[in-house]
Amino acid sequence: MAISGNKGEWSEIYALFKLLGEGKVHAGDADMKKLDLYYPILNVIREETRRYEYKPDTERNIVVIRENGEEYLCISMAKFIEEASKLLADIKTINERAFEMPLAEAFMNKIGCTKLKAPSKDKADIHIVIHDLRTNMTPTLGFSIKSQLGSVSTLLNAGKTTNITYKIVGCNLSDKEIDNLNSVNEHLSRMKALLNINKGVDLEYYDIEHPTFKNNLLFLDCCMPQFISYCLLIDSKPDSTSSIKACVAEVAKRNPFNFSGSNVEEFYAHKMKALLLDAALGMTPAKEWTGRYDANGGYLVVRKDGEIVCYHFYNRNDVEDYLYNNTRFERASRSRYDYGTLYRGENGDVYIKLNLQIRFKI
Repeated sequence: MAISGNKGEWSEIYALFKLLGEGKVHAGDADMKKLDLYYPILNVIREETRRYEYKPDTERNIVVIRENGEEYLCISMAKFIEEASKLLADIKTINERAFEMPLAEAFMNKIGCTKLKAPSKDKADIHIVIHDLRTNMTPTLGFSIKSQLGSVSTLLNAGKTTNITYKIVGCNLSDKEIDNLNSVNEHLSRMKALLNINKGVDLEYYDIEHPTFKNNLLFLDCCMPQFISYCLLIDSKPDSTSSIKACVAEVAKRNPFNFSGSNVEEFYAHKMKALLLDAALGMTPAKEWTGRYDANGGYLVVRKDGEIVCYHFYNRNDVEDYLYNNTRFERASRSRYDYGTLYRGENGDVYIKLNLQIRFKI
């Protein structure tokens, strides 16, 4: 049966071909531009039903080795570049949601690949032995692959687990006023109507609905639940750009934690970068977080032009800056995740839930 996948899934095979063809990967800056720094690739390890290793040799060939150590195949790196170029052209031109690539699949089968995505127990999409020229270390690292060739990826997925509850303060809403506000269909319009109903009205952080997600945020920083609630509230205002960086800058202006140092914006940016990094490399809302990264190498980004840049975890600042500059808040379905509706609690106070989802920018 032919293999079928979307652009993001085929991008993982493209990345495999491209990396083996070039034998190295360049580091990227916060704007996804290539830096002079690069990492030679010593081995790519792929485990499906069988384990295969792909090792560049001194003759610019890729030696394919079976799990028993036997040499299975030897193909020129130029051939991998050729196959990568053809695959990239096809990915760019096809507009279907899922599609087959017979020529790419034929080459995959030749080198021992039978699936678009190798099974993995962690967030790593590819495992690579690189040579870090600065430390002279040759670790085996797992990298998560993000592609700009297909639909935009999420960094932190929405769910009822990511709902944050706010208490309405500064005014006493009647039941009729609550009903009138809930009758406004569009989310930002409803928030605008709520915030304009009374001069003193405001939303105050109350709680995070899901205890595991709340604990995960506390694991990162004891102020993280409140901090994220401030950011999400900024994003829920009509003039918001949804940019993570812009929302954090606005929170910094208000300085809700009364940080007295000179680097106020950096104080709040540091908190957000900690969340983004942990979400990128292992943390999920519904699973208890221990701080151990799954994709321990970092990120590989397939750019729209087909170039691949690496955000190596050894260069933590680069990884954090990339995530910080290239992510945004996104509003998920209100009906599906049960948020955005005002309601009166048993104590008579009025509450509303907002939902947290973070996605990469287009």
